Amino acid sequence: MKPPFVPTNFTIPLRLVNPDFILRKLTIEDVEQDYEAVMSSKESLRHIFAPQDDWPADEMTLQDNLQDLQRHQDDFDQRKGFTYTVVSPEEDACIGCVYIYPWKGKQYDAQVYFWVRDAVKPRGLEEKLGQVLHHWLADVWPFRAPAFPGRQIPWDIWEQLRQAQED
Repeated sequence: MKPPFVPTNFTIPLRLVNPDFILRKLTIEDVEQDYEAVMSSKESLRHIFAPQDDWPADEMTLQDNLQDLQRHQDDFDQRKGFTYTVVSPEEDACIGCVYIYPWKGKQYDAQVYFWVRDAVKPRGLEEKLGQVLHHWLADVWPFRAPAFPGRQIPWDIWEQLRQAQED
């Protein structure tokens, strides 16, 4: 039996409050704000999970997004992976997302992806979010070595690690 992603006695954080944004558990209730944020930045999001990724598709619908959010919410509730919406301090707009999922390789114990919508990048929020995430993961979460593919680990190296892990 494989070990759980996080220990069963670990209390999953539901929120992280920062002066510039709030991270909170992504749920299906966020579908409209999330969809608007995703579709407003779709071209730049196509390299978040892999260099040649096609998510989100030009023809992605609100219903497609709802299905994605339902999967992320289910993963969170089952402690299989943790997706957070990044919202404005007033919580009136989605400005990004954070995804924390298991990694099966030996070098890392989690893979972390994040993005902010194009409209807030000039304000430096992507860099601030990255810094906050590094500290939060080190200080609060039980991970010893989270990976940030495409950011701290170049895609070609990540692909080699992924291939080796599958062999």
